[in-house]
Amino acid sequence: MIELSRTLTIGQYINNGSPLARMDPRTKLFCAILIIVVLSIVNTFAAFGVCLLLFIALHALSRISFGYVLRSFRPFLGFLLFIFCAEVLFYQNPPHTPLLWHWWILNISWYGIIHSTLTFVRVIFLFYLVSMLTFVTSLVDLTDGIEALLSPLQKIGIPVSVFSMILVIAFKFVPIFVSEVERLIKAQSARGVRFDQGNVIQRTIKLAPLFIPLFVNGFKRAETLSVAMEARGYGSHAGWRRSKRRVHTFTRFDALALCCTLVICAIAIVVGIVSPV
Repeated sequence: MIELSRTLTIGQYINNGSPLARMDPRTKLFCAILIIVVLSIVNTFAAFGVCLLLFIALHALSRISFGYVLRSFRPFLGFLLFIFCAEVLFYQNPPHTPLLWHWWILNISWYGIIHSTLTFVRVIFLFYLVSMLTFVTSLVDLTDGIEALLSPLQKIGIPVSVFSMILVIAFKFVPIFVSEVERLIKAQSARGVRFDQGNVIQRTIKLAPLFIPLFVNGFKRAETLSVAMEARGYGSHAGWRRSKRRVHTFTRFDALALCCTLVICAIAIVVGIVSPV
């Protein structure tokens, strides 16, 4: 049996009463945007070290098992390692730089290894940040936070409420599709199909027939969701706005978390500028 739901944990909300789970979703999203910007700007190991200290503090505040978080990396680790090796081999080195190994269009150099390692670390940090955001934020709070941050765009005619709802629903459909794939695989395994045998091509051929019922069930779920939203009056008239289950308040912990994030992001940028590596 393939337990995909225990491997692909991204998109699953964990309401464990942690300080991060109790934070205002607007603060969490704004801090996440700041960290994403910083991770996209810095390009040194020292700056990533500062970001690592921030992630260690976030993980301690989340009260989530580290092993549980690592499960979300497992399905993509092989693909990331393949991209890392390809980037090292095809990296365009500056002129007159020493090479460790060269053959035809492939080469290995310290510049390529360092640049590829920095890219690999950046992707890992971004993936961890997005995973942690979904772990500590519910679907309703995530929608409210996105809508609140993008509310100024509502004045120029952009349907922010609809956009945020579609974005969050599409993202939250990931664990639903994972559970659906797991159910189909178990049903086929009960009929004698062995998905753990054969080479890569043979396993792909075995998985191909599952895509048709997967998409059919996905469309059925989307239709059921749209009917349920229309039955509750979603977008029924012009000027309509979605009601809130609860009013979000900006607490002292939110202010402290925002200030700490700003300070650490500023330190990471300064360290990235000062430090050569």
